[in-house]
Amino acid sequence: MLHFPDINTVGFQLGPITIHWYGLLEIISFVIATVWLIRRGRMAHWNWRKEQVVDLEFYVAVGAILGGRVGYVLWYNLPYYLTNPVKMLAIWDGGMSFHGGLLGVVIACWAFARLHQQHAFLPTLDFIAPAVPIGLGLGRLANFINDQLFGRVSDLPWAMVFPAGGPQPRQPSQLYEFLLEGVLLLLILTVYSRKARPAGAVGGMFVLFYGIFRFLVEYTRQPDIQLGFVFGPYTMGQVLSVPMIILGPLVIWWAYKGGFAESPKTTLAADN
Repeated sequence: MLHFPDINTVGFQLGPITIHWYGLLEIISFVIATVWLIRRGRMAHWNWRKEQVVDLEFYVAVGAILGGRVGYVLWYNLPYYLTNPVKMLAIWDGGMSFHGGLLGVVIACWAFARLHQQHAFLPTLDFIAPAVPIGLGLGRLANFINDQLFGRVSDLPWAMVFPAGGPQPRQPSQLYEFLLEGVLLLLILTVYSRKARPAGAVGGMFVLFYGIFRFLVEYTRQPDIQLGFVFGPYTMGQVLSVPMIILGPLVIWWAYKGGFAESPKTTLAADN
């Protein structure tokens, strides 16, 4: 049995300005992802300019925040927010859904492709997908530092006593997610996307493997207190991941069948 390390949740403080580790790691992940995508954009089969990457990252950040909040309100605590509608805007109080954030990112990429027209929608998703695990991984580390989203009670040797989780040792599920949704998913997508793939294939790989990893980790994660188990022994995270596990292989198969082939006009615009 391990004990939760004594970590100061404040990552940076300068006078009256205080930034907690969660916010600091999100900023760091955004910077790392942007720099990494700029470098990847120079590869011949991607062909993204630095200005386009920066614009896309802005769209994605807005989509992830709005989608994540809306998803949390709808799927995780709707009765509370219906009686306290003003609290829907209180993002600083916490409450974000990855699955909602993913939908927000998809919509953001669609809007980017529609308004800018240099890159088509699905190739835009394929381009951004390998960078998402950077934010996911560092976000899970921030959850660990903040003593939140810990796992279920366990007697494993590496089970940990979390201050907010009571006296019983629990699974460090945040670290499992860091390794699976962060490190391993980043490795899979980076290797797979080094070569040109059919439009939609990289995005399909992300959807498939994130769905699998999240579904498995949820077996160790403590269910949300306001929801508990929502479908037999399954959590809301698992219920929302099942469509991803089904959709991912279908998208990959359809991509290799040529179902997402871009029109010549769109392809020409992407090459400029």
